[in-house]
Amino acid sequence: MASWEWRRSVAHAAILVDVADEHALTRTELLRDTGIDPVALKTPGAEISAGQELAMVRNLVTLLGDPPGLGCEAGMRTRATTHGALGMAILSSPTMRAAIDVSLRYISLMTSFARVWHVDHGDEIWVYVDDSDLPEDVRAFLNERDVSALLTNWFLVFGVAPPVKRGEVRADMRSRLVPLLEAFDIPLTEAAEVHIAVFDMSDVDHPMPHASPLTAQLYEEQCADLLQRRGLCQGVAGTVREVLLRQMNGRITQEDVADRLHMSLRTMRRRLSEEGTSYRRLCVETYGALAEELLATGLTVEDVAYRMGYSGAPSFSTAFKQWRGVSPGRFARAFGDRHRTTAPH
Repeated sequence: MASWEWRRSVAHAAILVDVADEHALTRTELLRDTGIDPVALKTPGAEISAGQELAMVRNLVTLLGDPPGLGCEAGMRTRATTHGALGMAILSSPTMRAAIDVSLRYISLMTSFARVWHVDHGDEIWVYVDDSDLPEDVRAFLNERDVSALLTNWFLVFGVAPPVKRGEVRADMRSRLVPLLEAFDIPLTEAAEVHIAVFDMSDVDHPMPHASPLTAQLYEEQCADLLQRRGLCQGVAGTVREVLLRQMNGRITQEDVADRLHMSLRTMRRRLSEEGTSYRRLCVETYGALAEELLATGLTVEDVAYRMGYSGAPSFSTAFKQWRGVSPGRFARAFGDRHRTTAPH
């Protein structure tokens, strides 16, 4: 189950308000049970949680019956500049290739709630979109919004059609996405698990009309700061962490993880190295942090071992010592002592 506590720009929510207005929905109806302060929707730089934006989307699709094309209305209103610092980084990139690169590296700052990653294949980039964690009742709307926003802005930013050689769309989303993609003459097949778009990168070294490398660097640094502050997973490392957590109750090898990401093991290791980490380090960080959180709740070592998929406390204790340098029992006692010391009397 995905967590929706990470932060989002209020700009996406403001567009939902515009769509609601077009359909004669009141702001009260759209914001019901979201916990969003209406003032925030008009405050530059304001942020809401991903869960709050999803609650807005749920109200919108529930009240209007989720008709095909509703997500497109939101996507077509989305502009590159809607994405703030990322939009400026894209527009000021020196070349189209650089603009695509920065878009993919900071795609978590765009409209999508899905997990998105990419793999380089020479003159092609394969973009994978896993929307399996999205709530069923808003999934179609969110997919429509993402695809229409991409297609609309590609024309506005680059002045040409997106160089998508082919796409793969899962069966449950075909009725909503195929008409959008076929309008751009993109060859389509059915996807087995995740959506895939294959981009042709053989002719994308054209200069951008508003190129400014120093400006692009400045805004890219702001994008990196935003990712960290909003708690967003970035790049292949973020996707690997999510795979590890999803397979918590069934041990998984790094070969299996690479296969899930549609990469060779060598490619995954190289990408992780480029991001300043490694598979082993991610395992230590991910499982170690999770074990600490569970122990801090007061669960016994045996309970934590069971929840994390270990056969028993001894094997879990051995792993925890490798992660944190102390036994889980000692960590739990130390945490309890600190909590009692700092608790108000």
